[in-house]
Amino acid sequence: MFTIRFEVEKNVRKLLRPIIKGGVDYELRTCNTILQEAEAILLQQGISSNLFYHIQEPSIPVSFRASVMLGEGRPMNILLLVNQTLNTVFTDKPEEEKRSLIHLLEQAFLEEEVCPTPEIKLEKKVIPESPPSVPIVELQEEFSTTQIEETMPKPTKQLNKRPKRREWRSVISRFSSFFMFSRKVWIVLGVALVVTSSVVLFFLIPSEVSKTEAVKKTPSLEKLLKEEKLPEIARYYPEEWENVRLDYIHEANIRGLQEMNQVKPSVLLDVDIAYFEKNYDQVVQLYEAKKALKYAGIDYAFVGFSYLTKGNVKQAEVLNLYAEDPDLKAYIEDYKLTQSIVTETKQVLKRNDLTNELRTELETKLKEAEKHIQDYHQGKVEVKKDGEKETL
Repeated sequence: MFTIRFEVEKNVRKLLRPIIKGGVDYELRTCNTILQEAEAILLQQGISSNLFYHIQEPSIPVSFRASVMLGEGRPMNILLLVNQTLNTVFTDKPEEEKRSLIHLLEQAFLEEEVCPTPEIKLEKKVIPESPPSVPIVELQEEFSTTQIEETMPKPTKQLNKRPKRREWRSVISRFSSFFMFSRKVWIVLGVALVVTSSVVLFFLIPSEVSKTEAVKKTPSLEKLLKEEKLPEIARYYPEEWENVRLDYIHEANIRGLQEMNQVKPSVLLDVDIAYFEKNYDQVVQLYEAKKALKYAGIDYAFVGFSYLTKGNVKQAEVLNLYAEDPDLKAYIEDYKLTQSIVTETKQVLKRNDLTNELRTELETKLKEAEKHIQDYHQGKVEVKKDGEKETL
């Protein structure tokens, strides 16, 4: 059985103690809840901290060590974290080993038995940060006041050394003559001062004005979003591009997604557009070609439903481990229930002791179930959720 052990940094240990206990091996199915609760606490406190985790399965054996930064508002899903870490940190490891580990984790989440595989050990060694260098403080020898007095030469008394009146007059006359310029010289100095000041202002004022104009020229994000000026958003606020995409997805704004794809083409936008256009085969093809991309939860939900339309229930279940989408879960359960109805009804119809009325009733029920499965394959389905019908 897979287990996961967490190690919390000292600065947040007290905050997370009710959720994460040191030295405890948690079941894999509970790890997402633990991660989400810890993330919510640190996010509320405005604290970021590393959380180290160790996934192991001694009977296979499998060992995986890594860490995640909590308190930054990212989605907490252990499969997503492992997948991203394998693609970004363990780039030197064979792809076969990485795929094997992901497959084992997916099967463990689905509570399926897995066959023993060769030992896989992907351990991210955590190298402790070197302690900060101790600042070198130069100590200077302090001299006492008595020593200073001894080292400094004592001033000798100078009495009756004041300059005579004639000497004072000569000194004053020399200083006065220094400032006694002609009118022409003063004019030249004044002109030079004005020219110098003008040159300084000429270079300083435009730079300040240009800075102010640059600030004024940068439009606000709210205005650009309201006016849907996607090129300007991509230029001035590239960090908001992904948020705009997710907003358009939740609003089912296909036109907006298409315009985004014209400004900055991407596979993610291709997947979204193909899904909304009900081109589920293309969604699957795009995902199969670019599985290593960083997908959002809603993207995994789109791909999972697309696999469901092809009758691949198992792959849809795996993708919902990443998406954690309640709607996709409802569709999967409805599909599986309908499949079981078809199978059981066919078995009952093979009996010879059925009355004509019962046989007719069962045949009608079978046709309805098969029609429902066919609707799934065409992407036209309805499921009951919370007592209300919901159509995709």
